[in-house]
Amino acid sequence: MVRSLDRDKLLDAFDEIGRAAVAAGTRLSIAVFGGSALMLASNFRFSTEDVDIAAIGEDWPRWLSESVERIARRNNWSPTWLNDAVTFHLSAAAQPDRDLLAFGSFPRREEQVGLSVFVPTGRYLLALKLKALRVSDFHKGAQDIADVASLLRVLGITQVEPAIDILAEFFPKSAADADKQRFVLKRILSAEDPNNAPEYPRTDG
Repeated sequence: MVRSLDRDKLLDAFDEIGRAAVAAGTRLSIAVFGGSALMLASNFRFSTEDVDIAAIGEDWPRWLSESVERIARRNNWSPTWLNDAVTFHLSAAAQPDRDLLAFGSFPRREEQVGLSVFVPTGRYLLALKLKALRVSDFHKGAQDIADVASLLRVLGITQVEPAIDILAEFFPKSAADADKQRFVLKRILSAEDPNNAPEYPRTDG
């Protein structure tokens, strides 16, 4: 059975990829999205199924493919645990210098850096989550709603339309037909908040 990824194991995997990059004489920068970004940089997501990253390019270098495959075997993770399928769903309006935050450099606590990891800002991540809401899937829909609720609290949003405005900033077509998002937002914002204050981003390794 394929295991879910937890934060400590993922950080260890990034250390290993960073060392492999150093050994290959190169440096890799990736942006991590979705549940994996929340698992890394928040205090309200603790596992994920895979790691969604921005496209590295048409062909991954052999050292990276071999490293990813080796990590998957050792941890019993999916062979596609690190993938760039999310690239298709990203916003053309996003600006890296404004909408991405530096998370960390790997390997940690070593002099040479082989991997730099970035995560989206809370605003960009909220827009991505709202666009991709999966309310018809009970388990994934419930997780999406929980993530949106936490991001709303992180951003201090207490009304529906400011959240839709953020969606429109990154995905204007989705915001123009946002009945599903408004329904979910009204449900979230009308509920009591039983959780401790969420945090995003956090950058401790």
